[in-house]
Amino acid sequence: MKKLVCLLAVATLFSGSAYAGQPAATGITDSVHDMNVYAGATPDVYGRSCVFCHTPHNAQPIDPINPVPLWNHEWSTLDFSAGVYQWATPENLPLTIADPLIGPTRLCMSCHDGTVAVDQHGPAMPFAGTTVLTGDAAVGRNADLTDDHPIGFSYGQALIERNTTGLNWPELVDKTELFADTVTASAVAGVYDTVTRAQGGRLIGDVLYQGDIMTCATCHEVHNKENVVQDVGTDGSQPNYLLYAKETDSLICLSCHLK
Repeated sequence: MKKLVCLLAVATLFSGSAYAGQPAATGITDSVHDMNVYAGATPDVYGRSCVFCHTPHNAQPIDPINPVPLWNHEWSTLDFSAGVYQWATPENLPLTIADPLIGPTRLCMSCHDGTVAVDQHGPAMPFAGTTVLTGDAAVGRNADLTDDHPIGFSYGQALIERNTTGLNWPELVDKTELFADTVTASAVAGVYDTVTRAQGGRLIGDVLYQGDIMTCATCHEVHNKENVVQDVGTDGSQPNYLLYAKETDSLICLSCHLK
């Protein structure tokens, strides 16, 4: 299993010329998760896009704790138990993170931990990839998630802790709420902005692992299928971060946070 030092910066890795499916909600082929389209990555010899993560045969052994959807990629061997975001305010201290990689996050970190080659696939065949993900896309490099949004905690427990104590409570929306679609700014002191929640009819609880645990997949739709199209920025770019809500007006944040 290859874990080779990356000779290319992320800017080069993600600079391929084939972007037909790059826009949101257009599918996995040619998307940001299709390693065939990136300069510096090793493409699949048959041009398959799903094979970098999945295989119908000879997949990774079943994990008794986490879902393993016919996984065809090397696991991260890093231990993230001591390197997760810590809440600074006292009312959040009771929130515990027993396993930060629980659920889909363990799958995500098999590419985004900064050590495993993102373009390798197996084990039914020799591992083909040589490119290790570095830079900002390797969110878990050095087994460090202390500078990232917390994951692996109970959203239900967070609702209790953050909505009943502190100076600015309530702080979180109930998980029966929809993702944010638009926001109308308030001009009246003491009155919050009005958030319209009609994005795709998707509830917060629908994307929590086992209906309660926050994971990477709570915000990101990895198959580029049900994510939203982002607005074009003032610099002319249109990012695709595989998000369930827009970055504009921080709608992805306001989907869960009352601010």
